[in-house]
Amino acid sequence: MLYKVKEGLEEYLSLRTSELFDLEDKIILSDLTNTYFEGRKDGSKLAKFYKSKKKRNDSKLDALALVVNVEGFIKYSKIFRGNIADCKTLSDIVDQLSARTSSTGRKPVIVIDAGIETDENLAMLKSKQYQYVCVNRSKLKDHEIAGEKVITLHDQREHPIEVRRVSKAGKDDRYLYVRSDRKAIKEASMNEHFSEHYEEELENI
Repeated sequence: MLYKVKEGLEEYLSLRTSELFDLEDKIILSDLTNTYFEGRKDGSKLAKFYKSKKKRNDSKLDALALVVNVEGFIKYSKIFRGNIADCKTLSDIVDQLSARTSSTGRKPVIVIDAGIETDENLAMLKSKQYQYVCVNRSKLKDHEIAGEKVITLHDQREHPIEVRRVSKAGKDDRYLYVRSDRKAIKEASMNEHFSEHYEEELENI
Protein backbone atom coordinates (compact mmCIF):
# COMPACT_ATOMS: atom_id res chain seq x y z
CA MET A 1 0.00 0.00 0.00
CA LEU A 2 2.85 2.39 0.83
CA TYR A 3 4.65 1.69 -2.43
CA LYS A 4 1.53 2.61 -4.40
CA VAL A 5 1.74 6.18 -3.11
CA LYS A 6 5.56 6.33 -3.21
CA GLU A 7 5.84 8.97 -5.96
CA GLY A 8 3.49 11.48 -4.34
CA LEU A 9 4.78 10.82 -0.83
CA GLU A 10 8.40 11.20 -1.90
CA GLU A 11 7.66 14.46 -3.71
CA TYR A 12 5.81 15.87 -0.69
CA LEU A 13 8.57 14.91 1.77
CA SER A 14 11.26 16.29 -0.51
CA LEU A 15 9.60 19.68 -0.82
CA ARG A 16 8.62 19.73 2.85
CA THR A 17 12.19 19.19 4.07
CA SER A 18 13.36 22.02 1.81
CA GLU A 19 10.73 24.34 3.30
CA LEU A 20 11.27 23.30 6.94
CA PHE A 21 15.04 23.60 6.85
CA ASP A 22 15.19 26.48 4.33
CA LEU A 23 17.23 24.44 1.85
CA GLU A 24 17.86 25.52 -1.73
CA ASP A 25 19.26 22.19 -2.96
CA LYS A 26 22.11 23.88 -4.80
CA ILE A 27 23.94 20.57 -5.26
CA ILE A 28 22.41 17.16 -5.99
CA LEU A 29 24.36 13.89 -5.86
CA SER A 30 23.26 11.02 -8.09
CA ASP A 31 24.37 7.43 -7.52
CA LEU A 32 23.37 3.88 -8.39
CA THR A 33 23.95 0.85 -6.21
CA ASN A 34 22.69 -2.72 -6.21
CA THR A 35 21.69 -5.33 -3.68
CA TYR A 36 21.42 -9.09 -4.01
CA PHE A 37 18.63 -11.55 -3.27
CA GLU A 38 18.82 -14.85 -1.45
CA GLY A 39 16.87 -17.39 -3.48
CA ARG A 40 16.23 -17.91 -7.19
CA LYS A 41 13.74 -15.06 -7.82
CA ASP A 42 12.42 -16.87 -10.90
CA GLY A 43 9.25 -14.80 -11.15
CA SER A 44 10.86 -11.37 -10.77
CA LYS A 45 11.05 -8.93 -13.68
CA LEU A 46 13.67 -6.81 -11.88
CA ALA A 47 16.03 -9.41 -10.40
CA LYS A 48 18.84 -10.07 -12.88
CA PHE A 49 22.40 -11.35 -12.82
CA TYR A 50 24.98 -8.56 -13.18
CA LYS A 51 28.15 -7.20 -11.61
CA SER A 52 27.49 -7.11 -7.87
CA LYS A 53 28.97 -4.22 -5.90
CA LYS A 54 28.89 -6.52 -2.87
CA LYS A 55 30.83 -9.27 -4.71
CA ARG A 56 27.76 -11.53 -4.91
CA ASN A 57 27.83 -12.38 -8.60
CA ASP A 58 26.22 -15.74 -7.75
CA SER A 59 22.94 -14.02 -6.86
CA LYS A 60 20.37 -12.02 -8.78
CA LEU A 61 20.34 -8.27 -8.13
CA ASP A 62 18.18 -5.23 -8.32
CA ALA A 63 19.50 -1.67 -8.72
CA LEU A 64 18.62 1.32 -6.56
CA ALA A 65 19.05 4.85 -7.88
CA LEU A 66 19.29 7.53 -5.21
CA VAL A 67 19.46 11.30 -5.49
CA VAL A 68 20.38 13.17 -2.31
CA ASN A 69 21.24 16.75 -1.46
CA VAL A 70 24.32 17.76 0.50
CA GLU A 71 22.33 17.67 3.76
CA GLY A 72 21.62 13.98 3.16
CA PHE A 73 17.90 14.25 2.37
CA ILE A 74 16.73 11.87 -0.35
CA LYS A 75 15.15 13.77 -3.24
CA TYR A 76 14.35 10.84 -5.52
CA SER A 77 14.64 7.08 -5.58
CA LYS A 78 13.78 4.34 -8.01
CA ILE A 79 14.34 0.59 -8.30
CA PHE A 80 15.67 -0.63 -11.66
CA ARG A 81 16.52 -3.98 -13.19
CA GLY A 82 19.59 -5.52 -11.64
CA ASN A 83 21.46 -5.55 -14.95
CA ILE A 84 20.95 -1.90 -15.88
CA ALA A 85 24.12 0.12 -16.44
CA ASP A 86 24.80 3.25 -14.39
CA CYS A 87 24.73 5.45 -17.48
CA LYS A 88 21.16 4.37 -18.40
CA THR A 89 19.48 5.81 -15.28
CA LEU A 90 20.38 9.50 -15.41
CA SER A 91 17.76 10.66 -17.91
CA ASP A 92 14.98 9.11 -15.84
CA ILE A 93 16.38 10.70 -12.68
CA VAL A 94 16.68 14.18 -14.18
CA ASP A 95 13.09 14.09 -15.45
CA GLN A 96 11.91 13.69 -11.83
CA LEU A 97 14.17 16.29 -10.21
CA SER A 98 12.14 19.43 -10.93
CA ALA A 99 9.26 18.21 -8.77
CA ARG A 100 11.53 17.32 -5.86
CA THR A 101 13.81 20.33 -5.50
CA SER A 102 13.16 23.62 -3.79
CA SER A 103 10.98 26.18 -5.54
CA THR A 104 13.68 28.86 -5.94
CA GLY A 105 13.65 28.60 -9.72
CA ARG A 106 17.35 27.70 -9.68
CA LYS A 107 18.25 24.27 -10.99
CA PRO A 108 20.71 22.34 -8.83
CA VAL A 109 24.20 21.36 -9.90
CA ILE A 110 24.21 17.59 -10.47
CA VAL A 111 27.22 15.59 -9.25
CA ILE A 112 27.80 12.31 -11.11
CA ASP A 113 30.59 9.75 -11.10
CA ALA A 114 32.57 8.35 -14.01
CA GLY A 115 30.11 5.48 -14.52
CA ILE A 116 27.41 7.96 -15.55
CA GLU A 117 29.59 10.44 -17.46
CA THR A 118 28.95 9.66 -21.13
CA ASP A 119 28.72 12.00 -24.12
CA GLU A 120 24.99 11.24 -24.36
CA ASN A 121 24.33 12.03 -20.69
CA LEU A 122 26.31 15.26 -20.77
CA ALA A 123 24.49 16.38 -23.91
CA MET A 124 21.18 15.53 -22.21
CA LEU A 125 22.07 17.59 -19.12
CA LYS A 126 23.07 20.56 -21.27
CA SER A 127 19.84 20.32 -23.28
CA LYS A 128 17.85 20.49 -20.03
CA GLN A 129 20.07 23.41 -18.84
CA TYR A 130 21.55 21.59 -15.84
CA GLN A 131 25.08 22.29 -14.69
CA TYR A 132 27.10 19.30 -13.58
CA VAL A 133 30.30 18.14 -11.90
CA CYS A 134 31.86 14.84 -12.91
CA VAL A 135 35.06 12.86 -13.33
CA ASN A 136 36.39 12.81 -16.88
CA ARG A 137 36.41 9.17 -18.02
CA SER A 138 39.32 9.60 -20.42
CA LYS A 139 42.61 11.44 -20.05
CA LEU A 140 42.37 15.01 -21.29
CA LYS A 141 44.94 15.38 -24.06
CA ASP A 142 46.47 18.60 -25.40
CA HIS A 143 45.19 20.71 -22.52
CA GLU A 144 46.71 23.93 -21.22
CA ILE A 145 47.15 25.25 -17.69
CA ALA A 146 44.77 28.20 -17.21
CA GLY A 147 46.78 30.64 -15.08
CA GLU A 148 49.42 30.01 -12.44
CA LYS A 149 47.14 29.80 -9.41
CA VAL A 150 47.17 26.53 -7.46
CA ILE A 151 44.48 26.01 -4.82
CA THR A 152 45.27 23.65 -1.95
CA LEU A 153 42.33 21.97 -0.22
CA HIS A 154 42.32 19.36 2.54
CA ASP A 155 40.24 16.22 2.95
CA GLN A 156 38.64 15.12 6.24
CA ARG A 157 41.98 13.76 7.43
CA GLU A 158 43.79 17.00 6.54
CA HIS A 159 45.64 15.44 3.59
CA PRO A 160 46.42 18.14 0.98
CA ILE A 161 44.77 18.13 -2.44
CA GLU A 162 46.03 20.45 -5.19
CA VAL A 163 43.56 21.86 -7.71
CA ARG A 164 44.38 23.80 -10.90
CA ARG A 165 42.23 25.02 -13.76
CA VAL A 166 43.02 23.72 -17.23
CA SER A 167 41.48 24.43 -20.62
CA LYS A 168 41.15 22.59 -23.90
CA ALA A 169 40.57 24.15 -27.30
CA GLY A 170 37.13 23.44 -28.72
CA LYS A 171 35.61 22.50 -25.35
CA ASP A 172 33.20 24.76 -23.49
CA ASP A 173 33.35 22.73 -20.26
CA ARG A 174 35.56 23.85 -17.39
CA TYR A 175 38.22 21.33 -16.36
CA LEU A 176 40.15 20.93 -13.12
CA TYR A 177 43.40 19.05 -12.63
CA VAL A 178 43.29 17.44 -9.18
CA ARG A 179 46.40 15.99 -7.56
CA SER A 180 46.49 14.02 -4.32
CA ASP A 181 49.72 12.40 -3.10
CA ARG A 182 47.70 10.26 -0.69
CA LYS A 183 45.52 8.86 -3.45
CA ALA A 184 48.53 8.27 -5.70
CA ILE A 185 50.12 6.15 -2.95
CA LYS A 186 46.88 4.20 -2.50
CA GLU A 187 46.51 3.53 -6.24
CA ALA A 188 50.16 2.44 -6.51
CA SER A 189 49.61 0.00 -3.63
CA MET A 190 46.48 -1.40 -5.33
CA ASN A 191 48.34 -1.85 -8.62
CA GLU A 192 51.21 -3.60 -6.84
CA HIS A 193 48.80 -5.93 -5.03
CA PHE A 194 47.03 -6.76 -8.30
CA SER A 195 50.34 -7.47 -10.06
CA GLU A 196 51.45 -9.82 -7.28
CA HIS A 197 48.11 -11.64 -7.35
CA TYR A 198 48.23 -11.94 -11.16
CA GLU A 199 51.76 -13.38 -11.06
CA GLU A 200 50.66 -15.96 -8.48
CA GLU A 201 47.73 -16.99 -10.70
CA LEU A 202 50.09 -17.42 -13.69
CA GLU A 203 52.39 -19.63 -11.63
CA ASN A 204 49.46 -21.87 -10.74
CA ILE A 205 48.39 -22.41 -14.34
